[in-house]
Order: sequence, then C-alpha cells, then structure tokens
Amino acid sequence: MANQTGTSFLTLPVELIHGILDHQTDYTILCSMRNTLTTLDLRSNKIGHVGAQHLGYILQHNTTLTTLYLGWNEIGDVGAERLARGLRHNTALTTLGLESNQIEHVGAQYLSDALRHNTILTSLELGYNRIGHVGTQHFTDALRYNTTLTSLSLESNKIGDVGVQHLIDALQHNTAIVILSSSIPYIYHHFLISSLTTLSFESNQIGDVGAQPLAAALRHNKILTTLGLGWNEIGDVGAQQLANALRHNTALTTLGLRCNKIGHVGAQYLGDALRHNKTLTILGLGYNQIGDVGTQNLATALRYNTALATLGLESCLIGDLGAQHIADSLRQNTSLTTLSFESNEIGDVGAQHLADALRHNPTLTTLGLGSNQIRQTGAQHLSDALRHNKTLTTLGLGYNEIGDVGVQQFADALQHNTTLTILSLESNKIGDVGAQYVADALQHNTVLTVLDLRSNQIGDVGVQQLANALRYNIGLTVLDLHGNRIGVFAAQHLADGVRHNTTLTTLGLTYNKIENVGVQHLADRLRQNTTLAIRNRWRNQVGGDVMQEIKEFVNRIKEEEDWPLLY
Repeated sequence: MANQTGTSFLTLPVELIHGILDHQTDYTILCSMRNTLTTLDLRSNKIGHVGAQHLGYILQHNTTLTTLYLGWNEIGDVGAERLARGLRHNTALTTLGLESNQIEHVGAQYLSDALRHNTILTSLELGYNRIGHVGTQHFTDALRYNTTLTSLSLESNKIGDVGVQHLIDALQHNTAIVILSSSIPYIYHHFLISSLTTLSFESNQIGDVGAQPLAAALRHNKILTTLGLGWNEIGDVGAQQLANALRHNTALTTLGLRCNKIGHVGAQYLGDALRHNKTLTILGLGYNQIGDVGTQNLATALRYNTALATLGLESCLIGDLGAQHIADSLRQNTSLTTLSFESNEIGDVGAQHLADALRHNPTLTTLGLGSNQIRQTGAQHLSDALRHNKTLTTLGLGYNEIGDVGVQQFADALQHNTTLTILSLESNKIGDVGAQYVADALQHNTVLTVLDLRSNQIGDVGVQQLANALRYNIGLTVLDLHGNRIGVFAAQHLADGVRHNTTLTTLGLTYNKIENVGVQHLADRLRQNTTLAIRNRWRNQVGGDVMQEIKEFVNRIKEEEDWPLLY
C-alpha cells in the first residue's frame, strides 16, 4: 500500500472527464480551478450580478488568477459590489476588464473603495459604462491613496468637466498612473506627472473649453508621447490652443484629432505649429472640415517640417486643389512616409498632381486614395508614376471608378515596378477584361504580395485568367475576390490554380456563387496545397454536408501545423 499512487485526472479517458464535468455546475468548476487558473475570459456571457457574485467569492480566496475579463456582461452596480468585495482581499489579480457593464456611480463607489485596500491590481478597464462625474469622484478619491494601479480606462462614461477636475486633483498626488484613458477635457500641467505617457480621451464630448487646459498642460509636459482626442467636439479655438502647445512641447509624438469640428482656420493653426515642432510624428485629422484652404496651410508646413511621418486627412472635404497643395510639398518633404486621403473629393486632376510628386518624393511608402473620384485618366497618371517610383509599397485605390482601362495601366506598371507590395482596387468596376490584364501582370511580377479585388464585376472568364496566373506567380500571398461574380466553373479553375501554388496563403471568396460543387473542387485541391487552408466563411450557398467535409479536413491539417486561413 505504501507504494500505491493515486490516479491522475490527466490520465483519465476524455469521455469520463466529460461525464464528470457534465454533472458539475459552472461555479463548482471555477472553484476547482481556483488554484491553477491564471487567465479567465468571460466576455459577452450575460453572467449578470449573480455570476459576478460567484466570481467575487472566488477572488477572495484565489491565489493564482491574474487576469479576468468580464466585459459586456450586464453585471450592473450589484455585480460591481460583489466583485469589489473580492478585490478587497485578493492578492493575485492584476488585470480586471469591466467595460460595457451598465455600471453607474454606485458601482463605481464600491470598486473605488476596494482600490483603497487592494495593493495588487495594476489595470482596470471601465470604458462604456455610466459612471459620470459622481462615479469619477469616487475613483479619484481612491487614487489619492492607491499606489499600484498604472492603467485606468474610463472612456465613454460622460465624465464631463466636473469629473475631469476631480481626476486632475487626484493625479496631483498619484505618481503611479501610466495610462489614463477617459475622454475628459480638463488636464492641468500639474496633473501630468513624471510617469504618464499615454492619454486617450476619445468620445466624451470634449469641446474647445476642455482643450484649453489640456493644451496648457502640454506646454510644460516632457513625458507624454501619445494623446488621443478623437470623436469629440473640438473646433478651431481648441485646435489653436493645442497648436500653441505644440510649439513648445518636445515630447509628444502622436496626436489624434479625428472626428472633431476643426475647419480650415484650425488647420492653419496646426500647420503653423508644425513649422516649429520637431517631435510629432503622427497627426490624425481625418473626418474634420479642413477643406482645400486648410490643406494648403498643412502643406506649407510640410515643406519645413522634418519630423512628421504619418498624416491622416480622411474625409476632410479635400478636392483637386488641396491634393495639389500636398503634392507640391511632397517634392521637398523628406520625412512623410504615410499619407491618407480616403473619402475625399479628389479626381483625375488631383491624382495627376500626386502622381507627379511620386516621381520625385524619396520617402513616401503608403498612399491612401480610396473613396475619391479617380477614373481611368487619374489611374493612368498614377500608374505611370509607379513605373519610376522606388519607395511606395502600399497604394489604396478602392471605391473609385478606374474600370478595365484604368486597371490595364496599373497592370502594365506592375510588370516594371519593383517595390509595390500592397495594391487595393476593390469596387472599381473591374470586369473580366481588367482581370485578364491583372493576370498577365501577375505572371511577371514577383513583388506584389497583397491584391484586393473585392466588390468588382469579375466573372468566370476573368477568374480563369487569374487562376492561370497563380500557377506561375511566386509572390502573391493574399488575393481577395470577395463579392464578385464567381461561379462553379471559375471555382474549378481556381482550385486548379492553387493546387501547385506555394505562396498564396489567403484567398477571399465570400459572397460569390460557388455553391457545393465549386467548394468541392477547392476542397479536393486543398489536399495537395501546402500553404492554403480554409475556414467556414464562404456565404456561397454551400450545403451542410460539403461544408462539414471541408471543416473536418481543415481540422486534420491544422493538427499538423498552424496553417493560414482561406476565408
């Protein structure tokens, strides 16, 4: 008997284990793991306050769980109180996610009281609740004494000016917070303490009044590197305050101002600041009302600025004239690497100016021109530039109208270009003729790795040409044909094309008309392909039996190695 050993749970047959677990409650299972589990993710499970009560009890005794995600679970104030009880005594948990849980100021009070006693928790996520300024005050009172919490997220909680003032007062005394995410307007310079590097204040109704004290803080701060103020109500006056701060700030590298109310006047202030600022590398101004006049001011700044690497100007009411201003500055600028112009009003003339700039600019690597008004003439100018440009690696032209003639120009350029790796041409009225031009280019181009042809008019004939190109192409890894007119016949050709291809890892075929027979062809060929796998996201009128066969096949091959997915 002395040599007898007990049976390990790990050695039991899986059927027996399932039988045991089927007769246990979730609570019992959690309790059984309380001394082994380190991470538990229960997001979007509707556990409510009752489930939170069980978890709160476990937290009082658990010594191993370090990360607990409970977002989107409707736990409310009662559930927050139950968890807070556990946090008072817990000595292991470092990360707690409670976003979008209908927690109001009462629940915030319970959690903040727990923070006064807890000395382990370092990250608390409370975004998208209903905490308000009263709940914020509870947290700020706790932060005066808590010295371990380094990350607190409170975005989209309608904190308001009063709540922000509470945070300012608390952070004068707290020296631990590294990341504060909240969407709040008032941050004074004495609040920007030595360890704070990232602030995200998105989606909290911050206006010009809130931007003013924040700007005052930036004048003196030497540590903050990232400031997110997107989706607020900052206008030209607030932009002026921030711009003045940028003239003196020597630390900030990223400033996000997307989706505010900044017009051409605010853009002028920011442009003037960029003439002097030497540290900002990323500026997001998309979805404002900058227009061509505001763009001109930014373009003028780019002639002198030597630090900015990324400029986002999506949906800013920019037309051909604004594009011309930026293009002129690109001839001299040597720092900008990413320029985003999506969802503007740039047509063929603006595209021509940008194309001319690409012939001379030695640094730009990414150019986004999706959702503009570029047609085949503009496509011709851009493709001509690609023949000579040696730096651009990503070009986005989705949702324009270049058509088959325009894509022919790009196809010809691809036979000579040796740098472009990503080309996006989705929704451009490209048909079978255009697909043939692309296919011809793919037989010679060995650099392009991602080709996006979603939502075009490519049918069986065009896909047959692309499939033939895949037999010879050795560079392409992603081909997206989502939302075209691909039927059974084309699916068979694609299956033959990928049979021997050893580089393609992702093939997008959702929203076509492949049906069961076409999928069967692909499944058969995938057995011989060593790079391409499949996932159940076809949306192609595929029957259950065929889909099940594919799933079983994928499960077998994924046991051998982690393959990429075909979706």
